[in-house]
Amino acid sequence: MLLKLARKVAGLTQADLARQAGVTNSFISLLESGKRDIRSVGYETVARIADALNVSPEDLFPLGARKSNRTKRPA
Repeated sequence: MLLKLARKVAGLTQADLARQAGVTNSFISLLESGKRDIRSVGYETVARIADALNVSPEDLFPLGARKSNRTKRPA
């Protein structure tokens, strides 16, 4: 789930989310607009944002950026 969608589902404004996660409104705006890649943000910050949204941190990453739980088979 991407950040803006998760925020809207949670019924929060950018200001609400920023306050609850302990970051600035402009930081949330940069993440939502793609001007700042969430993959470049520290895990603790992502975890605080996710907690404020009641989602897992992994839900905030683009699908292709998520770590797979599958193990590779030997060749």
